[in-house]
Amino acid sequence: MIDFDVKPYTGVRESCPKNLNRLCEEADAIVLGSPVYWGDISGLTKSFMETVSIPSADGKPALGISIAGGTGKGLLSGIQSIYHFFFHKRMRAINPTPVSRFNLEEATRELVDSGRKLVLLSREKKPFQNLNEVSRYYQSLPFLDCDILDEFMLLTTQLLRVSKSDRIEDARKDYEKAKSLIQRGERVEAMTYSVRAYESLYFKAE
Repeated sequence: MIDFDVKPYTGVRESCPKNLNRLCEEADAIVLGSPVYWGDISGLTKSFMETVSIPSADGKPALGISIAGGTGKGLLSGIQSIYHFFFHKRMRAINPTPVSRFNLEEATRELVDSGRKLVLLSREKKPFQNLNEVSRYYQSLPFLDCDILDEFMLLTTQLLRVSKSDRIEDARKDYEKAKSLIQRGERVEAMTYSVRAYESLYFKAE
């Protein structure tokens, strides 16, 4: 999108560049990715979502990717913003993909499969019949009902797979304690253990 003059929404009905609108309208599928800054997608991505015009959006296959560097925080809130856009445009979005630097290689492999699935879906667009159908479809997608506790648990899961810290066993115990509390519905209490596990394993980028 940096190649287009995408401006913030100012009340003008079509402030997205016409050639970008045309590309999105003619596309068989949409892949929308954004870096995460301060817990959400970039301003440029937000401006695009607020101004783009895609009359053919209903049922158009789509895939969203949020990429949170640094701490990794915001990878879920970022993906939710993208999929809220897909929902309101009634696109048939698949495989929400939240990415941090801790799961980058794994996510890259998964996206290859997502790309293949997107190609297959693009051969026969299936518009939604009504609001109930599109709502039920998005309710079934992963990550869209997650909160900050879920985000810390996901990041800790990623860190447990890649960390070489000598604190990994203590972190694993805190993670399991958090899971137990979550299962009992004690989510506020679980936050303490989830954050502690995350902070035990977090490492700065080289």
